[in-house]
Amino acid sequence: MKLLWLQAKPKRERLGPRLTRAAMGAAALALLVAALIFNTYHYASRRAEMAEAALVQARITADALSAALMFGDVNTATEVLGFLKASPDFSAAVARGVDNAVFASYLHKPADHVSWSNGRGEGMVQWDDDHLHVRAPIVHDTRLLGHVEVVLGVQSLRRESGVFALTSLGAALVALAMAYALARGVRRAIDRTEEQLHELAYVDPVTGLHNRRAAKEQLQACIQRHARSGEGFGVMLLDLDDFSTINDSLGHAAGDEVLRTLARRLSETLKAGNQAFRFGGDEFIVVFDTDGTHEAARQAGAAAQLALSASIQVGGFEIQVRGSAGIAEFPHHARTESELLGAADAAMYSAKHAGKNAVAMYDEQMTDASRQRLRTESELSRALGNGEFGLVYQPIIDMASRTMVGVEALLRWHHPQRGTVSPAAFIPIAESSGLIVELGRHVLELATRQIASWEAEGFGDFYVAVNASARQLRDGLLLEQVSSALQSSGADPSRLEIEITEHSLVDDHDVAVRTLVSLRGLGVRVAIDDFGTGLSSLAYLRRLPIDKLKIDRGFVRELPGNESDAAIVTAIASMAHALGLRVVAEGIETAAQREYLAGLRVDFGQGYLFGRPMPAVDLRKLLRHVGPLPTAPATLDA
Repeated sequence: MKLLWLQAKPKRERLGPRLTRAAMGAAALALLVAALIFNTYHYASRRAEMAEAALVQARITADALSAALMFGDVNTATEVLGFLKASPDFSAAVARGVDNAVFASYLHKPADHVSWSNGRGEGMVQWDDDHLHVRAPIVHDTRLLGHVEVVLGVQSLRRESGVFALTSLGAALVALAMAYALARGVRRAIDRTEEQLHELAYVDPVTGLHNRRAAKEQLQACIQRHARSGEGFGVMLLDLDDFSTINDSLGHAAGDEVLRTLARRLSETLKAGNQAFRFGGDEFIVVFDTDGTHEAARQAGAAAQLALSASIQVGGFEIQVRGSAGIAEFPHHARTESELLGAADAAMYSAKHAGKNAVAMYDEQMTDASRQRLRTESELSRALGNGEFGLVYQPIIDMASRTMVGVEALLRWHHPQRGTVSPAAFIPIAESSGLIVELGRHVLELATRQIASWEAEGFGDFYVAVNASARQLRDGLLLEQVSSALQSSGADPSRLEIEITEHSLVDDHDVAVRTLVSLRGLGVRVAIDDFGTGLSSLAYLRRLPIDKLKIDRGFVRELPGNESDAAIVTAIASMAHALGLRVVAEGIETAAQREYLAGLRVDFGQGYLFGRPMPAVDLRKLLRHVGPLPTAPATLDA
């Protein structure tokens, strides 16, 4: 028994430490398991947090990119994407258009390998071993412009989860402590990210003003507040006139500098309590309080004009910017945000239509005009398909022999309900909507077919002048359209003359020159239309591949009595002849104008004195006439 007891005692003595060690091990294991469970929970939570934060970031970035994508502003789009560098976890981002082509991109590390997806899903979130991919649509109002893709590296997430992979009790406790410290660091990082996201969502990165989203929220808040108080407030929408000329000629960096300068001036000139926002592109919006009179609106308009009054120095150039503004007031003109913005936009368009560089107050007739503009735009596309457009032709006369040497083809719209629509009513709308490109193609096809028809009838000794828009020239489509029209019609290229305005040449001078050289290579004549009204210098005319200048009718209207116009016409004619160019004077209506211009050696004349625009069937009367034309061609016998 004693032996057995002696044998048993050591066993009991060994059991205690074993139990203690087992308990400690179990406790350590329990803590470790708890740590691992916490780590798993933490990993899943952080993964969901990261995905949600990335999706929010992508949606806000997409919203901030909408204006840049709509206006083709690659620099601003790249700058917006560059804001992602505030968070080191963002590896890269790319903005794509609706055609899935890359518009702008951002890469945090050149060595990062990013595999972009080609899907178009809305709000897509995908994980792989190294990255989190998020995509969000880029929408402007209700139009889908494309999508933005954002990529985050997930190495930090791996490191966070890895610190819990310890096997001892002490390591588990240290891991818990590290996790606590890390959680606090993550919380601080999230707070910083939220601040950055707020700034990205509500502040325009170019001008520093609050953006379109902030403006709309401010309008909604003002409507709610003033609806309760019964007081009013006003909205002014300011749109810069011909701002694209600055971007096209000096670059987007110069355009951004102009916008920053105007934003600062506008903020400085506003009355205390009023606020300016960048509404997108070259548009600004001002929200101001009113006192029941139009004085506050007048002051807001004066502030806008003052901000635009002084020239701006950019890149060694002195730029004079102009703008058109429209003002609407709550509750007199509208009671909702969309109606208020619509009223201000209608007033702004009215200011532009009146000659630009002006401020207009809204009235109900402007809404009718705006609706008419939208209706005309929608009807233009239908009219092209229905063959509602036709050409009329105005004679161009040799000033010395008074014989017809050419005609200008002019577009007319024969609307089935509205009758003949004036070009002044639809050409500006076609320009702004982009339909002018297809209209230009249609005009070239009609004109070249008519040239071929006249040639077949034996009337081959005169040319047909066709106006080309700046949009056709800027988009690089003019050469293709002219070549296609000549080839399909079989018309003689030497009988076609393309008229380009000075403004078209200024937009992109190098592209314009290359196009004009190619046109003349086809055998087509080239003329500068409305000469004297544009921004070009007379000195650079010798560098242009052109055949003639057309003096704008505005310089002819008051001849020979207006000395200033007489001096301008004399200078243009002398300079053109010195460069070997022919000169055409437009708008000749009196015999005195004809005699005066002939005395200045102006080569050709065009105007009501020689003939109004007429259909091709009526022009045949002139084509059959031999010798000098009388001043009343409509009296000629068939």
